[in-house]
Amino acid sequence: MWGAALVVAPAAAAGPELSVKPPLTAPATPEKRSGVLTLAGGAFAYLPKGLTAAPAPLLVYFYGAGGQPSDVLASLRADADRDGFVLLIPTARGATWDMILDLQGRLGIEMKVTPRYGRDLKALDLALTDIFARVAIDPARVGVMGFSNGATYAFSVGTANPQLFGTVIAFSPGPAFLGRSDPAQRIFISHGEDDEVLPFSYTRAIVGKLRVKKAMVTFEPFKGGHTVPKDVRAKALALFAAPKG
Repeated sequence: MWGAALVVAPAAAAGPELSVKPPLTAPATPEKRSGVLTLAGGAFAYLPKGLTAAPAPLLVYFYGAGGQPSDVLASLRADADRDGFVLLIPTARGATWDMILDLQGRLGIEMKVTPRYGRDLKALDLALTDIFARVAIDPARVGVMGFSNGATYAFSVGTANPQLFGTVIAFSPGPAFLGRSDPAQRIFISHGEDDEVLPFSYTRAIVGKLRVKKAMVTFEPFKGGHTVPKDVRAKALALFAAPKG
């Protein structure tokens, strides 16, 4: 996890930008069977029950340190089936996501550090390219979500790629890096006021920066620790499912 003394510099102008583009057309023969797909880059996808050739929403989920894809699938399978969204679950190559491992490795050496991304970001590019080639995805309904270290990563990558991610959801993030400010991007952030793992002050600082930039942010503080209450998760998923406008 993060150390309280970490001071971060603003993200570089380019940031963690992905090379994959939103799909312009559906695959000629899109996958329609419900179940788990193994994707390029070591990621997994869950295709919900009742999937058709019609473009579906896509939600990318980054788990927290110590998590694994099976945990995400168990937690969100019923929601995916109910709301009809495709769930993409990247897999961290290390103990947690590359950007966070990089910063942790340099903590105490540099007073100000700028995040560096590596194989996890490249793997996400490959996974998105693969899912767009195999499943009909609605480019207007692609979102990214994460918890803890995964929330830090989801927020940082999501705000750096607003052309791809229309909705960014971060549950209890660490000191994340705000990418390009896009007023059309919907951002949802929650954090427990009594969090002893990643302090509430991290999110309070992020939300302050978003409001200065006039971003479309929903902030859900709650009484509790390092967790995602069911009602908070329900609000986040409702925002993802809601049509824009």
